Amino acid sequence: MKKIVLFGDSLLTGVMNGETSDILDRYILDELTGMGFPGYQLVKLGKRGETSSEGLARVDEAVEAEGDFVVISFGTNDSLKSDDSLDTFGENIKKLVGAFDASKVILLTTGYINTEVYPDGDNERQQLFAQKAKMAAAEMDVNVIDLYHHMTVYPAPKEFLQTFDGIHPSDEGYHFLGALIARDIKEKLIAEG
Repeated sequence: MKKIVLFGDSLLTGVMNGETSDILDRYILDELTGMGFPGYQLVKLGKRGETSSEGLARVDEAVEAEGDFVVISFGTNDSLKSDDSLDTFGENIKKLVGAFDASKVILLTTGYINTEVYPDGDNERQQLFAQKAKMAAAEMDVNVIDLYHHMTVYPAPKEFLQTFDGIHPSDEGYHFLGALIARDIKEKLIAEG
């Protein structure tokens, strides 16, 4: 059975109303099955509240999982709570991505925050972290999903976020994210032939 490793922060743990769930897992697997790619197993290595520096400390765990694909998601906690600089974040992302075969990696950027619900959030800062992740992905030649862009081109991006905290995806947001991840995996599979 092929494996998809989800390695990162709480975005990949499926947080709903403050509790972890399998909502993102179900959407990724359902989307892949619907596109004709069934039979995947998910290895969940997301940790709530984790920064890219903390992720680096446990990257070996993700490498040892030997995923056919690796989805990496860090940045929101770096943006919201870390004293590390934007440049340090960029270097961390390059080290994280560099631990894997580039053809297997899908890098997620930070997303939009509903600052009405979470007033400590800063979308300009989120966007800077998204840009830094995109730059790292280009340098490392890996696929990137610009979550901030995908959320904000939609006329009502707040619909993608839970009213519980304004940071984690709503049901619609997880469905959207699962579809984006599945689409990138499908493109990689088609490219492989």
